[in-house]
Amino acid sequence: MKLFISSIFLLSSLPCLAQLSDREVMDLKSGRRKDDTSYVYWLPYEESKSFLLIQASNSKMSHKEELSLDFKMKKGSKICAAREGIVTQARGDSDKGGLKEENLADGNYIIIRHYDGSVAKYWHLEKEGVYVQVGDTVQKGQLIGASGNTGYTAFPHLHFQINDASGRQILTRFYTRRGILYLRPGNWYRCVHD
Repeated sequence: MKLFISSIFLLSSLPCLAQLSDREVMDLKSGRRKDDTSYVYWLPYEESKSFLLIQASNSKMSHKEELSLDFKMKKGSKICAAREGIVTQARGDSDKGGLKEENLADGNYIIIRHYDGSVAKYWHLEKEGVYVQVGDTVQKGQLIGASGNTGYTAFPHLHFQINDASGRQILTRFYTRRGILYLRPGNWYRCVHD
């Protein structure tokens, strides 16, 4: 089982799956791309709460060539579904975390498949911090888990990413208090619902 989870984690972070260049990411973030019809997500936490985005897509720390987001959160912060769908995978029994290679297989997570075939991945949840089961249908904004510090991680946070139906990582935009945005690291974002 640990080998399977390690394989999923490693495959989901391969650079070949991140299909946008730095230039394309910057065009989307700055609004220079006008033909954007991508889905608009709710932030993956409680309405009216705000958290600091510490890493975003193509951040140079550990997200280089990866289209994902890291929100700094205290352990136990409520995680909510960013979009409706069906839970396809979940794990909540680990209490291990750290920066060793063996920690790659230690993370608790929830994976939700959306109706267009894309999937949302919520990683580093706390032990017993997974409140849904495989096969559950979840609604947008529904409480699904609690943030933690499990898996390959140096501090408590939520790692969030979306893969399209073919498995490629995709850049996501969100409803925020300042409008619909692609998020930038170093900013606090308050969850608002459309």
